[in-house]
Amino acid sequence: MPIDPSIQTPGARGFTLLEVLVATFILAIVMGLIFGTFEGVFSNADHVNASSDSYEMADSCLKRISLDLQSMHVMQPPRYQIPDADSEPDIYRIEGKTESIGGGTFARLRFTSLGHLPIGGEQHEGIAEIVYYIQDTGNDTYVLRRSDKLYPYPESFEPKESDPILCDQVRAFKLVYFDKDNREQEEWDSEDDDFEYSTPKTIAVHLTVGSETAAYQFASEIALPVHRFISQKR
Repeated sequence: MPIDPSIQTPGARGFTLLEVLVATFILAIVMGLIFGTFEGVFSNADHVNASSDSYEMADSCLKRISLDLQSMHVMQPPRYQIPDADSEPDIYRIEGKTESIGGGTFARLRFTSLGHLPIGGEQHEGIAEIVYYIQDTGNDTYVLRRSDKLYPYPESFEPKESDPILCDQVRAFKLVYFDKDNREQEEWDSEDDDFEYSTPKTIAVHLTVGSETAAYQFASEIALPVHRFISQKR
């Protein structure tokens, strides 16, 4: 028997245009929320990875500095003699300075250590002159380099592109020196009468790495195994 098209079966009513538009709008909102969630997850993952990389880099850098300082070599009296006007500077001296580079102020440290790292198949060992210094790489970005030279040491320090990079994306590099009475100094010169021709007892390292919007601060305080105290000034 033919079905009369004017008769509608219960539950078989089609969607109106308004219902279709509403459903499409709701679907668009749901899909937007889903993709927004995924974007947030991936963004957080990138941030976590960047944070992890910065932490590992800074941790490795501080460990290297600590090993170098814990292997520091210092000449002791009576071999060490207080210099006079005509004396050559002590080759085992400690020089800690602050210098303006680009738009910031950074520490630079020169000392001698048994922590020499052979490079390029070199097998020699000995007391090395080590210099930690900051280099401006442009666009307000800086790297921390480590110079490592066996004796005879150069008469004056010259930065080289061949010096290994210990840490990049450096935002701040500060050293604080503590004397025998735990007094803080921002600079140090073991050949200077103002420092009683002595060497620090402890050095604190403050390092900040990362981007301008996501910077991470690290610090380490290193007690030096050897130090020289000369209490009487001339």
